[in-house]
Amino acid sequence: MMSLSRNSAEGSLIGIIFPVLVLFGISGNILNLTVLLAPNLRTRSNKLLACLAVADIVTLIVNLLHSMAYYDIFKLNIWFRKFYGDYKFQLIGISKWSIATATWLVFVICLERLITIKYPLSMRKQAKFFTPRNVVPIIVVTTFILTSYNHVSHTCLGKLYCERTQYYVVCLDINSERWFRNEPNPNSELMKSFVRYAPQVNAIFVVLIPAILVIIFNVMLILTLRQRQKLFEPSTTIRDDSLNGSQTEAEYKATITVTAIVTCFTITQSPSAFVTFLSFYIQKDWFTLRSICTILVVLGKALNFVLYCLTSSSFRQRLREQLNSGKSTRYTSVETH
Repeated sequence: MMSLSRNSAEGSLIGIIFPVLVLFGISGNILNLTVLLAPNLRTRSNKLLACLAVADIVTLIVNLLHSMAYYDIFKLNIWFRKFYGDYKFQLIGISKWSIATATWLVFVICLERLITIKYPLSMRKQAKFFTPRNVVPIIVVTTFILTSYNHVSHTCLGKLYCERTQYYVVCLDINSERWFRNEPNPNSELMKSFVRYAPQVNAIFVVLIPAILVIIFNVMLILTLRQRQKLFEPSTTIRDDSLNGSQTEAEYKATITVTAIVTCFTITQSPSAFVTFLSFYIQKDWFTLRSICTILVVLGKALNFVLYCLTSSSFRQRLREQLNSGKSTRYTSVETH
């Protein structure tokens, strides 16, 4: 009766697998930030990737709170139950906001790399527009507006039982016909309409459209990479006159890393996107399938660190330098003491 999960399958997936992936993902994305924001690596692409890492960290932290609700030590704790019960839908709203932000950031990163590698001269002219200072605030504000309905979609009422030792929360959709204590629903028709139609708008502009765009542009990026690969074959003497050879090769290597990240994002995020979209039109129990999709989403965010290490020699080198620098600083501190 004190369980906070809907069924055993959801509890097993979210409660057992989640924490490992989430903790690895948070640690990996923090390491990503330390490298991507290093003074000598703060390129336009790296700044956008750093913003993506921040969005992923927020998503992982919120999902860690959800996974904690499946452990007795937390779900039986009155203070955790109060916090989680009262703010569950706000946490869901923050999670969907950060996921939506990450989705559109991936699209912008993919588009920026595609233009840079395919039309380098055009990218120079449009460089100011693609700066994180211009793009990121637009994405953050727009996705917040599109996902804001989650914060007002339910009203929760909690009550203490068993001599104030057990806390139970009941949440009702604001479109619910019945209300607490059999009172009439106090919400206005405007608010009901907003919560009724906002998820469908969200499904189109936050789920379906960006997912399709990311898939299309990622395919274009992969095809462009295959064409540009001929520039760096040993037997090739032709070089792109728009950029010098070393700079072109650097952009090419950066694009390989971005392509790997975007491809991983597409594989791990697309199932969740299409299940979310289909759930509005097909009424059935999606809980187990959604749990599996959520695992895939978290797996994708946790794999970014692995992809950086596998595809970028400069990332590996900078990471080793920072780790060695940290060891040297620690040893110096110990010797001083």
